[in-house]
Amino acid sequence: MRRASQRQHPDRKRRALAARIGIVRRRLLEWGTTIETQPFFWRDKSAAPFHVLVSEILLARTRAEAVDPVARELLARLPTAEHVATAPVAKLEAILYPLGLHRTRARLLRRCAAVIVAEHGGEIPRSVDILMSLPHVGRYAASSVACVSFGVPAAVLDANVARIYQRIFGLPKPRERISDATWLWDFAARVLPRLKAREYNWALLDLGRLVCKPRVPHCSACPLRSSCSNSGALMRRFVSSS
Repeated sequence: MRRASQRQHPDRKRRALAARIGIVRRRLLEWGTTIETQPFFWRDKSAAPFHVLVSEILLARTRAEAVDPVARELLARLPTAEHVATAPVAKLEAILYPLGLHRTRARLLRRCAAVIVAEHGGEIPRSVDILMSLPHVGRYAASSVACVSFGVPAAVLDANVARIYQRIFGLPKPRERISDATWLWDFAARVLPRLKAREYNWALLDLGRLVCKPRVPHCSACPLRSSCSNSGALMRRFVSSS
């Protein structure tokens, strides 16, 4: 009898996890349709894949609200990979100056655009693996571009998303860099719905930006609070410290 019970226990845990994943998907997608967010241009369904890629490169360690106007100006003046690849570095630096690290960003963008032109005929690759082969395009940016521009059901994972999954599912904090945490990427891929992957990823990112913040999360406004492994502890912690 004990052996039978032991065999059933992992099955119950898997079923419970699958049920929680289903709830998280549904509630997050529903919540995503109800919130009012800033209309970042890279979320426009008509945004060119190159424009989405440029925005993702610029978004690294930079707030979306700061990137949006600078990326709009850059791509209005240099709309294609060919334009960026052949633009004078000084021109790129001048446009990117408000973001900081403008010399580095200009060099990275120009190098990436040059490879796109030389090796891909100016077109953005559709697969995550090929996108990751471009200079200065990591797994997050590659997954985002593939999902947003080409409908590939690719999970995105950054510090905000990792924090949400740690809190919701009680996952441990990765010891390695998030980009190297293969087990966490695998988990994110498991949670991602095959349909509406783009909308799910956007809702997930908005949740981390607006609600599930690192220091003072707004648990009472979270659509996932009833499924969160840590919501009670988080709320008690921040109520007692306020």
